[in-house]
Amino acid sequence: MTTLATTPAGSRALRGFSPTYVRIDVRRVLRNRRAMIFTLAMPTLLYVVFGATQKYGSDMIGHANTAAYVMVHMAVYGSILATTTNAASVALEQRDGWTRTLRLTPLTPLAYVASKAMVAMTIAALPLMVLSVVGVLTGARAPAPVWIGSILLGWLGSSVFAAFGMAIGSALKSEAAMQVSGGVLTLLAFGGNVFVPLQGSMLTFSMFTPMFGINSLANYPMTGGDTVYGDHIPLWVSIVNIGVWAVIFTAAAVFFYRRGTERQ
Repeated sequence: MTTLATTPAGSRALRGFSPTYVRIDVRRVLRNRRAMIFTLAMPTLLYVVFGATQKYGSDMIGHANTAAYVMVHMAVYGSILATTTNAASVALEQRDGWTRTLRLTPLTPLAYVASKAMVAMTIAALPLMVLSVVGVLTGARAPAPVWIGSILLGWLGSSVFAAFGMAIGSALKSEAAMQVSGGVLTLLAFGGNVFVPLQGSMLTFSMFTPMFGINSLANYPMTGGDTVYGDHIPLWVSIVNIGVWAVIFTAAAVFFYRRGTERQ
C-alpha cells in the first residue's frame, strides 16, 4: 500500500502519515464547488459591505487604513471557515465507513488529524488570497511587509480551527456538523472581536474566546495591538489564547475521532 511506503520513520505518533493521502484529499475538497463558493463569497461580501464601501474605509488605524483592517478581519474569518469545512468531510467519512478502513492501516489518530490539518491549511489560503486581491482593487492600503505579515499570521492561526472542525465532524452526523459549525463560528466571530469592535467588559470576555487570539495576532502588524477604541492588547495575550485553544481543540479532535472509530 502507498501509505505504508511513505510512512515517515521514527515517530509512532504520526505513523502512517502520507503526503499522497493529503494531496488526494485536497483535490476532493476543491471539487465541492458549493462549499468553496460559500467560503470565498461570504467573507468577500462582508468586507465590501463593512469595509470597502464605507466612508471610514480611508481613515487610518496604525499602519493601515480601515478598509485593510476590516479586510484582514474578514480574511481571517474566511480562512477559519475553510479549515472548519473539514468537519463535514470527517462526518461523511465516518458514516461511509472510510475511517474504519483507515483504522486497518498504520495511520494513527494523530496522523489522521495532522493530515486533515494540512488539507485545511491548503484550502484556508484561498480566501486570504482572494480577499487580498479584492482589497488591493477596492482601496485597502497598508505597507507590503505589514500586509503580508497580517495575512501569514491569520493563515497560520486558522490551523487551530482545523482541529475544531475535526472535533465537530467526529462527534456529530454530517448534516448536524455543518449546521452546528456554521452557527458556532458566527457566534465566535461576534464574541471574538472579529465582526464588531468590542471594548470594556465585552473586550475582556472576548479574550477568552477561540477567535480572539487569531484575529488580534493577525492585526498586530497593522495596529501594534491597539484597538479602534484605543485599548491595547499585549502580544502575549494573543499567543496564550491561541496555544490554549489549540490544545483543547486537538485533544477533542483525537478523542472524538477515536471514540467514533471504536464504535464502528
